[in-house]
Amino acid sequence: MKRTNQFVVRPRSEQNRELLHELLDASASLWNELTYERRQQYFDGESVWDTADYRKQYVGVLGSATAQQLIRKSKSAWNSFFSLKEDGEKCSPPGYWGNEDDGRTLRTYIRNDQYTLEMGDRSRLEIPVGKKLKEKYGLGHTERLRLEVAGDPKWDGKQGRLELYYDESSDQFRAFQPVSVDHSRLDSPLADETLRVSSTARNRRTTADGTARAIRVGRPRMVGETTPSRTSQRSAHKPEYPTIGVGESRSRGGSA
Repeated sequence: MKRTNQFVVRPRSEQNRELLHELLDASASLWNELTYERRQQYFDGESVWDTADYRKQYVGVLGSATAQQLIRKSKSAWNSFFSLKEDGEKCSPPGYWGNEDDGRTLRTYIRNDQYTLEMGDRSRLEIPVGKKLKEKYGLGHTERLRLEVAGDPKWDGKQGRLELYYDESSDQFRAFQPVSVDHSRLDSPLADETLRVSSTARNRRTTADGTARAIRVGRPRMVGETTPSRTSQRSAHKPEYPTIGVGESRSRGGSA
């Protein structure tokens, strides 16, 4: 049975904060570039699956596994979109994670076997980053970005893909960790209350991801459209990742 832990992630230094910010911004840039290409293909009546190799373009910053997770997330959003259309639902194609001018939505996804989460007196989370970021911020060849964790995850089980995002309203980095929980775990006295909290977190995460269940409620929204706040903050050494505008006025094949 799937349940979701949520907790706050805290960089241990200003340099680590800048590194994490850059990692999430590059993830949003990849998502936007891929979304732009697929939307253009869709509106031109072409297949949305034949795209440029964005994993190769972003592997130096994100690492191969993280870049691939974002591409898979995009594929899942488009599959959900097509499934909804086949069911006669009113929906729009997957949308962008903000834009460069107004601020991208800072988010990424880390494969389940690529991060380490340890809880205790010194709770910490370790995530991979690409070679270029390691060189820029002085990390060793095999070193990962280590972050502090604040919170008390309620579920213990096989960990799933980790979602990290920046919450502008609270100026905090947050994480959602889905886990597969043994049914016997639900027999505890706190099961009902824990289930309620976990379900609330999962629903909030679903809305943020723009998955099929969220689309069926309220106004038509874009699959992949996100609700967490975007950041318009500009760091002193803002990474120059390509982006696209929401107007999609440029011709296909140009730089995004």
